Amino acid sequence: MKTSIAVIVVVALASIAPLRNETARKAEDDFQLVKVADGVYAAIAKSGGLASGNAGFVVGDGGVLMVDTFFTPTAVEELIEAIQSETKQPIKYALNTHYHLDHTGGNQVLAARGVPIIAHDNVAIWQTTKNRRFLPLPEELQKRRNDAVKQLNEIATDQTEKRVQLERQLRRLDAMLTIKLTNPSVTFGSGTLHLYLGKREVILFTLPGHTGGDVLAYVPDANVVFTGDMGWRKTLPNLVDASVSEWITSLDKILSLYPTARFVPGHGDVADASELREFREYLDDLRTRVRQAITDGLTIEQAKQQLKLPEKYKSFAFQNFATPNVEDMYKELKGTK
Repeated sequence: MKTSIAVIVVVALASIAPLRNETARKAEDDFQLVKVADGVYAAIAKSGGLASGNAGFVVGDGGVLMVDTFFTPTAVEELIEAIQSETKQPIKYALNTHYHLDHTGGNQVLAARGVPIIAHDNVAIWQTTKNRRFLPLPEELQKRRNDAVKQLNEIATDQTEKRVQLERQLRRLDAMLTIKLTNPSVTFGSGTLHLYLGKREVILFTLPGHTGGDVLAYVPDANVVFTGDMGWRKTLPNLVDASVSEWITSLDKILSLYPTARFVPGHGDVADASELREFREYLDDLRTRVRQAITDGLTIEQAKQQLKLPEKYKSFAFQNFATPNVEDMYKELKGTK
């Protein structure tokens, strides 16, 4: 596939409305930068921060590829600062691994800098439509903010823990109020797309499973795969758009093609093949348990009540997804999703 991508580098950073609460903007509150290989970095989102989903970047001698743009413009501005602390190379491309807002909410910042944002064809359809369910209307966000300010003003100054929690909530609401859903500028739907950051090559490819519009990035000379939400490490996944049966097949393919790679997942720490396989086994176990529930005649509500998370997955993050996972899997197997 031959794709021509025009790159316009804009020097000035996109302006972002300042936060209106007293909590300072700190990248270390939002993500941890992890060096995965020479010139390959993961930005691992921290709980309660403004990143929400993982991102990362690849540095070549001819530019930088940013992989995903976090949940908020604030967080992606912090990531740009982190990139600039590691290299003088400009950001040449950005990638959206899928449309979910926790991986695309900072798109507007890259667009303002003239950086091409690459994604699956479906992201251009879903970015400004399906993401509405993850981003409340401005008036609703403002109402939540006003309520949080009122609560904060009513809490005594010595109630430190409660105040910190509300201040974090305010910081998040302020950041969400700045989000403008922004489409990718370059898309493809099949095959592979080869990017060159000078001498360094990055191969983009699509696989089905998580949303039906997922792109992964492989860095051959570093043997690193950015999976986006096709891979989760010790974390229960969001299955709202998923086809678990296709996802398991895709994970088998990834593990076969890249058995010794390191993986930057959409959520959780940097993983190896055994940890990606553990996630694959969670999906397979979920499918097996729900299929048996259907065979036993359980209704969807009975399945949600009776199917308990196996002990070996109780240490996973995002435990709140356990019951919704049963519901989504049930609907998929019954053909009603």
